[in-house]
Amino acid sequence: MGKTAVRRHRFILSLFLLSTIAACGPSETAGPEAPSTPHYVNDLSTLSAKPVAEISNPHAAYEATTQTDSFGHAFQDQPGSERHVGTDASPAVQQLMNLKAAQFAEFSGSLLDKLWGQVRLRETDDDIVRLKLPNTLQPVVLTATLAPDGKLEEIVIDQRSGKALIDKLFIDACKKSIWTNNPPKAAALPNGTYQVRIEGRIENFASQGNRWTFKTYMGIAVL
Repeated sequence: MGKTAVRRHRFILSLFLLSTIAACGPSETAGPEAPSTPHYVNDLSTLSAKPVAEISNPHAAYEATTQTDSFGHAFQDQPGSERHVGTDASPAVQQLMNLKAAQFAEFSGSLLDKLWGQVRLRETDDDIVRLKLPNTLQPVVLTATLAPDGKLEEIVIDQRSGKALIDKLFIDACKKSIWTNNPPKAAALPNGTYQVRIEGRIENFASQGNRWTFKTYMGIAVL
């Protein structure tokens, strides 16, 4: 075989090999897909055939997500310490108002968290959201007595705000929230009961049409 024929044979063989490799394609040479490769889902129905359960009690679901102590946002253990809760649209400030409240910050903070949950629910009532509140409102001041087992026994109004609807808002919220299943025995009074003083105040924060959101201030002292 002449040199020209040999070159032609090698050229044809090279073309054959290249076409064979191309025919294999990436799927036959690259191996299986790496486990970390993202899998994009555009049809959500492919995720699961199981229907999504509706929330049967929205209020309970809300309160379960607002227990801020359990997520590491605890008070500093000193009187006067504050923490900010709520949302950008409905902010709130909680405060420990005396040394005993700071000493039992977990107990105090738990009561304030439950109080905030109840106040926020009531701030969305139709008779509240339309209120344009005067700047002269005073804090509502209440003293609550808890039984040795933590159940609410009595609420005394020490100071009214100057607006009956706001007084009622905080009184009703306290009736639903100022209780506990495991009160710290060291915080009890000599007769075994517990007393806490609650201060509450709201002010208009943002409006949309004739409806308002509010900024809420809450304080607690353990007596």
